[in-house]
Amino acid sequence: MKNMNLNEVDNYLSLKRIVMMTLAITIGYYSLFALSHYFGRPSFADANEQEEFEREKEHVVGANEYVFGTFQRKFPALFQADRFQPGHKFDKPRFSHILLFNVPFTFLMILSVFLYNRKVMSRHYALRRNELMINIVGTLLIAGFLSSLCTIIQLYIWPYGPVPRSLIGYISRGMLGDFTLVSIAFVFSYLQRSLYQQRRIAVENETLRAENLNSRYETLKTQMDPHFLFNSLNTLKALIDVDADKAGDFVHQLSTVMRYTLKNEEVVTLSQELDCVRSYCRMMKMRYGDNLIFDHHIDHEKYDNYYVLPLSIQGLIENAIKHNVISSKQPLTINILTDDENHLVISNKIQPKIGKEDGTGIGLANLSERYRIKWNENVDIFDDGKIFSVTLPLKQIE
Repeated sequence: MKNMNLNEVDNYLSLKRIVMMTLAITIGYYSLFALSHYFGRPSFADANEQEEFEREKEHVVGANEYVFGTFQRKFPALFQADRFQPGHKFDKPRFSHILLFNVPFTFLMILSVFLYNRKVMSRHYALRRNELMINIVGTLLIAGFLSSLCTIIQLYIWPYGPVPRSLIGYISRGMLGDFTLVSIAFVFSYLQRSLYQQRRIAVENETLRAENLNSRYETLKTQMDPHFLFNSLNTLKALIDVDADKAGDFVHQLSTVMRYTLKNEEVVTLSQELDCVRSYCRMMKMRYGDNLIFDHHIDHEKYDNYYVLPLSIQGLIENAIKHNVISSKQPLTINILTDDENHLVISNKIQPKIGKEDGTGIGLANLSERYRIKWNENVDIFDDGKIFSVTLPLKQIE
């Protein structure tokens, strides 16, 4: 797959791209409109048809021909111009003048539709049909308002046309053509939205895979750290001198953890993750003995087939061991439990090491970002100076 990042998706929805698409649709539409008008003129008609066409160029304003109704009565000053007076004779505006008048309104209408749909794209709705309905209703309202405004302004400037005789009639007639054009813009906009969603999902999947690989790399690097290896070898040496069977078990648990770390899976079941956790905890128990306590309260019957991200639980236990004092005077208890709301909670009493620098928090930030990208779920972190806990969501996938 081609490498992408979120900035590329943002550029896909840039204002420049939207303006270019709006220009292309507007120019294409009016080019076809101008061609149809040119070839539709009665250039090859007979003399009678040509004479009738010429007469249509002129129009005489009738006594009851105004279409503004109430507006004319309430604001008569707006209609004092000669062109509104009965008996006034004037030529219809040229086609080129009407075209130049309508093009800016059309451009504004299409641009508004694109901008509105881009705004809708940036929000999330529970149901896809809700999003489609919001798109359609918003597009119709925008198009209706701008089309009506264009018709009213044009009619005020050039009060001509034998039918219809009401303002609503003029607006309705104008909307017919505008809604056809807006439908084209809406289809383009919705295709744009679909492509945007596909690209966004592809980017997030790529990011998640990178985060998973980075997490595995960091875990493997930590486990291959000389300090970790020396401690493991010292523990193994001590076990060999005391109990060869325990030493063999230690090597077996270490290999289980290492194999799990090297797996390439985006998600795992809670049961799979806990298999690795048990091996890691068994290793740590061999090293710290009764000074390290793991307290498990997990509803296996309900949650074993729920999903978590790999190395999430094991990484949190590793952090707890790394950042807290573990001794006969201060044994460390790590609690692992499930609640009734599809959550797994890992917690421990805070026993800070003297002179030890605080952690960078990169590991927790990485874990939170992985859950957000994969499932749009939050990882809750609690720290009151006495208790530290992390709550992970458990996902049930159909």
